Amino acid sequence: MSTITTITTALLLTTLASPLSLAKANKLNFHKSQQNSEHKITGKLLYLNDRNGDVDLLIHDDKRFSYYPRIAKDGLTKKAQLIETPDNAQFYNQAKLANKKNEVIVYLTGDAVMSYNIEDKTLSKLLDVDTLYKYQSIFEMNFGEFVQDFNEDGLSDFITYSLDTTHLYLQKPDGSFTHQSLAISPRIEKSGSGISFKPQDFYHADFTHDDKKDIAFQVDDQLLVFAQSEDKSFNNKIMTVSLNAHLENKNSAIKKQQGEKSADVNLETIEDINGDGLVDIVTKESVREGMMSRTNVLMVRYGFIDNGVMSYKKEADGQATFDGQGMIKFKDVDGDGLKDYYTLSVEMGIGTMMSAMSGAIDMDLRFYKLGQNGKYVKKPSYENEVEVSIGSSSDGEALTEVSDFNGDGINDLILKTDDEEFTIYSGAKGKRLFAKRGADYEIALPKSVRTEVKDFNNDGKADILFLYGKHYDEDEEKEVGENKLTLWLSAS
Repeated sequence: MSTITTITTALLLTTLASPLSLAKANKLNFHKSQQNSEHKITGKLLYLNDRNGDVDLLIHDDKRFSYYPRIAKDGLTKKAQLIETPDNAQFYNQAKLANKKNEVIVYLTGDAVMSYNIEDKTLSKLLDVDTLYKYQSIFEMNFGEFVQDFNEDGLSDFITYSLDTTHLYLQKPDGSFTHQSLAISPRIEKSGSGISFKPQDFYHADFTHDDKKDIAFQVDDQLLVFAQSEDKSFNNKIMTVSLNAHLENKNSAIKKQQGEKSADVNLETIEDINGDGLVDIVTKESVREGMMSRTNVLMVRYGFIDNGVMSYKKEADGQATFDGQGMIKFKDVDGDGLKDYYTLSVEMGIGTMMSAMSGAIDMDLRFYKLGQNGKYVKKPSYENEVEVSIGSSSDGEALTEVSDFNGDGINDLILKTDDEEFTIYSGAKGKRLFAKRGADYEIALPKSVRTEVKDFNNDGKADILFLYGKHYDEDEEKEVGENKLTLWLSAS
């Protein structure tokens, strides 16, 4: 959905009236609180200490964090605490450190990892590191994927990249770090202005079926796996796993016969799809049909163990087709242990372009169940049409999410139905994923609002955080709206 900046949903009911379809949906109860903010709240969100049954909320904007502690138990504070970020920080994240009760903010600079302790407001250097970013000029700080508990000991580890090596810094129980070098160099990508260096994509999963998670890097059509050892370090010897999926990087020369349609192949996910404890892969082969239309084929390859390492067949175990362009997500929607998938996509054509000129287009929301036979159903298990608002003044996000709101262990569907309302459709087991009728909830949902669906207090029921910001109104030729947060905590 790269060209779409805002999604507002308009539900079109297509089912015939019946006693079941006309039955009134049970409405859930929420505890609601709201606070205005003196600062922007449009940036990346961090949730600290969410395993403790409560959450500290941090919002990054303009070289600072707005900090709201313990929002699930104490509610939203009237005024956020402000945490200024270091000038030399290039990336930020969160981490669990030894001998620290609560999580901390961590920063990656060109040559070090720094930690900020919110409780005593101290910034300190954790360790010196080697990174390729020390060769780059100062750039705006962003969220970075440099933190991971690689050996699953409950403590955060760090990963960085130099020009020819990947570096692991494994945290020990006393708070010190062990350094390991892995023979993986970053990707070199060509561009009009020269070349750039980007880290290889890594995956953290059990690729040797020994109940210990390994580290794997996807390089073209292979996974380069570093297995975890008994001492919680990682074996320096590379195990190569062929994905058999025809994946190539951006600079690879792809030879095609004249007139042959060439498929763009992208790796969608590496995870256990069918619930057998083995890591599967899903790739998307996208073929252009005409000027704007695309046909997408999802190719599913189920992992199996061969000579002690994960393997994948040359021929896909299953496939599914959908048209258009947009997002795809994998999730066990109905709680049967199998990962279903859903798409929000649009078929780009002349009609769509004409609709876009009026400020909105229609997108298709479709859910596809994974059967016990390992095959995805061809016909959507649930589908809807969603109206998408587009325009330069639109900076909100979609309220289209799947989560368990009533605590029954089955995911429900939440959709924005207009600018003053959203609807929750209860999840169901069996052929139909969601109830025909949903419960409606009133709240102002302008273009400048985004939503976060999360179980903030760990009670097994999803909550909703609404973040409102200002946006430019072309009709009034000025900024409208206000910066505020509204929290709905489940009370049912």
